[in-house]
Amino acid sequence: MNFKALGAKLGLEEKEFQELMELFVQTGAADLERLRAGLADGDADQVMRSAHTLKGASGNLGLAEISAMAHTIEQHALNHRLDEAAQGFQVLTGRFEAIQSEV
Repeated sequence: MNFKALGAKLGLEEKEFQELMELFVQTGAADLERLRAGLADGDADQVMRSAHTLKGASGNLGLAEISAMAHTIEQHALNHRLDEAAQGFQVLTGRFEAIQSEV
């Protein structure tokens, strides 16, 4: 992941963007855990709220793929299709872990 290029799109220096990414990884991990718990509990509202938070945070950082995946999960939860949300969660978790390893 090119932190310099992503940061430049937001008008940030590479170091500033790196710091934001570190914060995203920390808070995103907690959001993913809440999303996982919501799926385990069958709580569509919790899944929707957690996915919405991830969607916004990743979108603000220019992480379009993560944001789009979180949006899809949010929509599945809104429509009470938690099986489909769970499938998306698996993919989202993999992408998040890839970002986490780069930060």
